[in-house]
Amino acid sequence: MSFIRRAPLALALFIACAPFACNAAATTDASRHSAPTASLDSIRALRDQRQWLPALALIEQTAAAYPDDDTLYVLRVHTLTEIGARHRAWVLYRARADLFGAEEAQRIEADRLARMTSWSRLYVADEKHLLDEARATDQATTDYLSRAGIDPGALPLRLRLDRLDLLNRLARHQEVVDEYTRLQQEAQPVPGRTMAIVGDSLMALQQPEQAAIAFAAALQADPGNNDLQVQHAYALMESERFDLALPGLKAVVDANPAWPNADGAPRPYANWKRYEAETNYAMMRSYGEDLAGAQAMLEPLLAIAPDNAGLHSSLGTIYERRGWNERALERHRMAATIDPLSVQARVGQSETLTQLQRSDLARPIHHNLLSTHGDALPVKLADKAWKQHQGWQWRAFAGGGRSRGDASSVSPLGSRDATYGFEVESPLHDDRWRLTAGSVDRSAEFDDEVVHDRRIGVGVRYGFDRLGWHLQANRAFDAVDDTGIALDVDWRFSDLLDGNVALRKSDPEASLQARESGITADSAAIGLDFHPSELTRLSGTLQTFRFDDDNRRDALAVDLDQRLLTRPHFLLHGLAGAYASRGSRDDAPYFNPSRDSSWEIGLRADHLAWRRYDRHFRHRFTASTGQYRQRGFDSAWVPSLRYEHEWRFGLGKVLAYGLNWSRPVYDGQRERHVGFDAEFRWGE
Repeated sequence: MSFIRRAPLALALFIACAPFACNAAATTDASRHSAPTASLDSIRALRDQRQWLPALALIEQTAAAYPDDDTLYVLRVHTLTEIGARHRAWVLYRARADLFGAEEAQRIEADRLARMTSWSRLYVADEKHLLDEARATDQATTDYLSRAGIDPGALPLRLRLDRLDLLNRLARHQEVVDEYTRLQQEAQPVPGRTMAIVGDSLMALQQPEQAAIAFAAALQADPGNNDLQVQHAYALMESERFDLALPGLKAVVDANPAWPNADGAPRPYANWKRYEAETNYAMMRSYGEDLAGAQAMLEPLLAIAPDNAGLHSSLGTIYERRGWNERALERHRMAATIDPLSVQARVGQSETLTQLQRSDLARPIHHNLLSTHGDALPVKLADKAWKQHQGWQWRAFAGGGRSRGDASSVSPLGSRDATYGFEVESPLHDDRWRLTAGSVDRSAEFDDEVVHDRRIGVGVRYGFDRLGWHLQANRAFDAVDDTGIALDVDWRFSDLLDGNVALRKSDPEASLQARESGITADSAAIGLDFHPSELTRLSGTLQTFRFDDDNRRDALAVDLDQRLLTRPHFLLHGLAGAYASRGSRDDAPYFNPSRDSSWEIGLRADHLAWRRYDRHFRHRFTASTGQYRQRGFDSAWVPSLRYEHEWRFGLGKVLAYGLNWSRPVYDGQRERHVGFDAEFRWGE
């Protein structure tokens, strides 16, 4: 009852106070949406003074009381951007993008992408994720362009320049060059650091002339930058301008003392600029064929810095090019032990193991490189060489000549001679085996009668570690119908010495004159090849033939090839050789002196006329002379000339052909022989 009596009073009080209550509620809602003007002015003042952290602290303090204030939200995003928290700023911006104008949005997006680009350069522990951040940044850029509905060319210049760096690291080099071309057409300024990136992409695209221009522009902006000087020298070198590259890099070496002294320091310090310039100068000398000079520069450096992985790998590359694959492998393994992530060391291991016939060990290293650094240029080049080694190998050849003289009937070459055929090998199976096949037709004309030795053959080749052998059966289809067997065995004693044994039943290399009379021959040969470096090669062969007519012919040959002069595009070799043989019969119906011998000296000039990476054209001229002695006849001088071309159309694709002229003597009668030969090789 008391409640009923008081209800009219309560209702009256409520109606009376209602307007005030509503105004109070309205005031509370307003306070939740709009921060005081004084607070906003204070925040803006701090921002104008670039006091970002105090401004952010005041923003957060004010936002606690006014969480829905739009102006505070915008100021928070911009201040977070200024202190470097660009991703957080972008997340907040994306949550309420309607609060921001087009220019503000573009700036926030650009700042975030710029920060992502910077972070994508940082070191990662697992190289499998080396480019994950770069790919994520590229995807974020693509997403932004799609959302904004704009072309990449409409991005802010800063972001376009950052994107060039990103695309370069993602090995999208053509896109780098295309975007740089657009910037040039728009007359946009491109800073020196970006010109270096453009130069690097041009090098990857094998455009070294344009890369040299880009690096030169980068050097104008930063003339003391050693890295740019080295890159510029490499661009000149790959343009085949060794005359500019080598002196330029040598000047950088000379300008940097190995141990500079800092003012007031008790002892000098190591100059890493000198190290970088010197090691690259050494490698550049090696690419100019001066391998011995490069080795002489690097080995003393290794004595100073034995734990430098890059130095070990560089020296391993020099050893490999000098033919010392075992020594090279040791260096590359040491480099990989010091730095397991070194691409150069692992590429070197894969290449030297392949040369040492250990593809079983090279394969996992090679596949790991493809999975982690498949876009890197050294890995791409190594993969091309790997595929060449693993794949088909074949060779087609042809040749012929004419002999003129008073004694053509006794010449082992006849008045005309010709050879043509092909050889093919299957891809490598189980890292050791190849199937082989081939066909050859050798012919010579004696007294208007042409004698042929036509054969087809099939076989199997094996190569593993130090041992290699090739067994082939062949069948002759001509006047003498016979089956031949050939076995070749090779053994690598060391980096410097190889040995080989060759056994032939019905040897196709035996005299065609003998074959004209229905006589065939078996043969056996043993040889040694001593090659202490790429500068010297000394080989010797002892061979014996057993003819069907009971004639036995034994021969010994020794040859020396010595480099006399080395220049980047020109090599001069000295040649020397000696030969002696004897036959057991004097009445053989073919040229078969009872005793003969010869010696020869000569020069071979090798000029690289043109080169573009895997392609080149070179020509060689060889001139020699010597004396030939045959029992029962006077000794005679025997001159010879040869000129040849070599075209390389790509890795493993070589066409070579040449002309030769000589004045041999047989049974005291001088002849003139002119010949031509050609071959095309596909594979290693």
